[in-house]
Amino acid sequence: MPQGPLSGIRVFDMTLAMVGPWGAMQLGGMGADVIHIEQPTATGAGVPPTINGTSIGYIAWNMNKRGLTLDMKSPQDRANAYELLKTCDVFMMNMRPDVAGRLGVDYETLSQINPGIIYLTITGWGQSGPMRDVPGADPQVRFFTGFHQGVGAEGAPDEVYRRYTLFDATTGNYGAQAILMALVARKKSGKGQRIDLSMMRAGSAVQTPRIAEYLATEQEPVPMGSQSQSTAPDRAYLAQDGRWLGLSATSEAEWRGFCKAIQHPELIDDARFATNADRVDHRKELDAIIEPAIAEYPVDYWRLEFDKVGVPSNIVIRWSELRWHAQAMQNDYIVPIDTKAWGRVWTGGPPWQFSGTPGKWFSTPGIGEHNDEIIAEVQELRAAAARSNTPTPTERA
Repeated sequence: MPQGPLSGIRVFDMTLAMVGPWGAMQLGGMGADVIHIEQPTATGAGVPPTINGTSIGYIAWNMNKRGLTLDMKSPQDRANAYELLKTCDVFMMNMRPDVAGRLGVDYETLSQINPGIIYLTITGWGQSGPMRDVPGADPQVRFFTGFHQGVGAEGAPDEVYRRYTLFDATTGNYGAQAILMALVARKKSGKGQRIDLSMMRAGSAVQTPRIAEYLATEQEPVPMGSQSQSTAPDRAYLAQDGRWLGLSATSEAEWRGFCKAIQHPELIDDARFATNADRVDHRKELDAIIEPAIAEYPVDYWRLEFDKVGVPSNIVIRWSELRWHAQAMQNDYIVPIDTKAWGRVWTGGPPWQFSGTPGKWFSTPGIGEHNDEIIAEVQELRAAAARSNTPTPTERA
């Protein structure tokens, strides 16, 4: 059976909470042997709800891995960790800057043990500056980077964005991406390197268009509900059946098709709506026409009509519907995973599909589930290297 594109890559995953585990999970889904490290006293409890002592967070963010327990303050466990790290391609950690040194896993130490190691460290705020040692988590980073500004109903105060893990996942994805680029660089140079990533940097990166708009205009974003700041019409409208329909007319061809679909062709020649910039400037007047038009028919009618004229539209779907939607099921967007603690759970599947080296999503390990297996593998690898008096592949890198 074909193996994933990262088959043969081993990852020492010394991460916690979501941001680091999420990135490591993506590497595991691509075929890397991800070894997730937990303290021997860990239980897997954390973000509620908890079933059989294991939290939803631990289950959701640690799939596609093997589990190993190590106490890095124990000389024996630290020695085992160093032996394992000699066989690893990647080291991942998301803790405050000084923690790595205290645990003996700083870059200087690990690069001496394994010169080919790709070393990723994720912090909240970066390796320098007055906030260097301040704890950083998803909500705090969203607040500090201004992400909350402009979120909320039109004319209302700013609101908190309610998807708690957005910046955790975003930073984890950037981390996985950085590791892939560093592995390519190592293939060319034969050398490992350190990668520093912060949630603050990642949170700012995904807001580049909004930040650029402010720097160009010095106008602060304001809450606009579901509306786009840069195009119109581009929002959700309430249909006759009480369901919301999200639609966008972002080109002149789509605008003309939109006007015909809602049976208002006269809008095409209306000077107030001649260009997108005009439509943005007169969005209230435009919505006063569109809202009652959409309210005349149910969403299924509008889907058909907008499809005919090439205008993007879709129902604002509920999660209970998405789980069983044919599009999601046939593309493995949602897949079942069997776990020891929770039984069968449903989760988002691989976000990418490789034709020759397909990825694989598999169950979250129990705490230390693979201790004996992993330590035995490391001991055999070192024994084989000693017998042949040759370095391991990672040592050669």
